Amino acid sequence: MGHFPLKRKKEFPELRIFPLYKSFFRFLAACRQGEPAWRAFWRHYYFPYRKFFEAYLALFPLIDRPALKGRVEAVRPEHYARLRLLLRRQATEKILASTHRRCLSLAQPEDREPVEAYLLVGFFSPEAFLLKLGEKVVVVFGLERYRDFSNLDVFYAHELAHLLIERKKIAVPPEKKAHWYLLTEGMACWFSSRVLPEHPLTDHVFLSRGRLNWCWQNLPLLRKIFRRYQEDEGKIRELESRGDPNLDLPPRVLHFLGYQAMENQFQKPGDEIIKDVFASPEKLLRLEF
Repeated sequence: MGHFPLKRKKEFPELRIFPLYKSFFRFLAACRQGEPAWRAFWRHYYFPYRKFFEAYLALFPLIDRPALKGRVEAVRPEHYARLRLLLRRQATEKILASTHRRCLSLAQPEDREPVEAYLLVGFFSPEAFLLKLGEKVVVVFGLERYRDFSNLDVFYAHELAHLLIERKKIAVPPEKKAHWYLLTEGMACWFSSRVLPEHPLTDHVFLSRGRLNWCWQNLPLLRKIFRRYQEDEGKIRELESRGDPNLDLPPRVLHFLGYQAMENQFQKPGDEIIKDVFASPEKLLRLEF
């Protein structure tokens, strides 16, 4: 399996990029030449990376084989013309390589294990997420979700923060798991804002300007809701994902508590502060919302 090499300083973990999207376009080319889509998908796309796709598809247990087959057979090459243009000259690889250097110049992680990033075109994947692949955790980008790559650097910085914290294998007490979930989400937003200050805060916290203003104005409500469910990680995850009209809570806003906790604790963006966060992330458990 080939990857896009990153020339790096020796003190940084290497970034290995796996451009699976190139095999996706080979699958499209086979379809254009008359090969049945389902067969072309398995031959040109799935089998060359079958270990990856087995792990990837396991994230979506409701997508069974007939559902996947239906999605594959609905693919039309012309639907991906814009994406093909965006990906020319290895645009994504260059953005990730540059952002990787900026991230690690601040984070300076002790772990030197290479970072792996997979660039795929899927049918239902998020923009960016972590995936357990064998004994490793890797970063994955679902390129079909991007209209352009203006925020790809933000997504990478965010997911790299999660990955570096994941590698520390922090023992989180059961009663603190909901707290840790929101705190690490907020920390990843905070970290990307330090690495990429040229982006507006709305990019880093994944909120519109109106929704961000709502969060600032409703911090007491967010804290109240968190305290109510703070020992129920499943409920907190559900509220973060879906919100709850009965609580006057929009979706995707609870993580702002984590971001605000980081801002309150680390108001100065000093390099040593950022390095310390990744060296001893267990200290974050002391932060309060």
